[in-house]
Amino acid sequence: MAKTSKLETGRVSIREVAAAAGVSTATVSKVLSGRADYPVRAETAERVRQVALELGYVPDVAARNLRTRQTGQLGVVLEAVGASEPDSLLGAMTTSNAVRRTFDGAIMAGLSDAARSLNVPALVVYPGSSGLHHTYLDGRVDGLLVSCDPLRGHQLLQDLAQLPLPVVALWTQRVPPGISSVDVDHTSGARQAVGHLLELGHTRVAFYGGGEASGVEHFQRREQGYREAMIAAGLLPMAAVHDGDLLVQAVRRGEVTAVFAETDLGAAAVVQALAGAGLSVPGDLSLVGFDDILGAEYIAGGLTTVHQPAAEMAAEGVRVLLARLGGAPVSHTLLPTHLLVRRSTAPLSDPE
Repeated sequence: MAKTSKLETGRVSIREVAAAAGVSTATVSKVLSGRADYPVRAETAERVRQVALELGYVPDVAARNLRTRQTGQLGVVLEAVGASEPDSLLGAMTTSNAVRRTFDGAIMAGLSDAARSLNVPALVVYPGSSGLHHTYLDGRVDGLLVSCDPLRGHQLLQDLAQLPLPVVALWTQRVPPGISSVDVDHTSGARQAVGHLLELGHTRVAFYGGGEASGVEHFQRREQGYREAMIAAGLLPMAAVHDGDLLVQAVRRGEVTAVFAETDLGAAAVVQALAGAGLSVPGDLSLVGFDDILGAEYIAGGLTTVHQPAAEMAAEGVRVLLARLGGAPVSHTLLPTHLLVRRSTAPLSDPE
């Protein structure tokens, strides 16, 4: 077995690796391609990989791509950057843009980790634009992952559906035929949030946000979950509230004892409105958010919220896209959420 690197003597060939490992060039090719459908004995595969490492072998990706007409690379379109909650619902939340981008950081972390574990050679990141969709056919990528902007609509997906390129949409369930999707179960998560407040004895529970009137599918699904939980408990859902002053007035009149906010940023706006009126969370109002953004543990001393598994959603998107490239049919996946109970909720102190 070779013990010295040949990096300094020029490019190492697959023949040299095969000779040093005592196997055929076909065996080396099978091992280093990482293809599971080419079985090689474990000890042989390990020997080949070790020899390749010691010799400094670097695969000729360009030549492989010419043979297979595939690059192994996946494209990523991040349309959702900076889009999490309309500014009109955030009041004076001047740091909202910085907080929003933590979601996109989680998306990129999930994509990167999945690509590493699944041997994807590279992720090519494109700017999100419906006018550039034909550039995705330049041969650099075999398929696309699109993180959709819930506030702008999905025109890009409509354009991509016309192209001969496998596409997986992240963070949406509204996709045209032929495109796979991976999203969070927003409705179920909302039911978890409201169920927690009901278990604490609250029956006057309000929904804070744009909800169904916003036109944003996530917020519509979250209000739908709120309504389903209230109706299942035999309670009448309230009309969505999206004004801090109106919410403060309802709290003071005793009409509302708990709030489910459609996002953590919306929950932060609720805390700000209450504080300006001399009210507190959870003393005067129990509060649950949705997203579990970075910093949620500091909102109201620790915001009870529904954790949105952004990184896991991205990783699942990579797996689904690789499956599509392998011939799997179009699929639609919903990932479960879970409730994180912190300090912003408390049992109802006064009998109703």
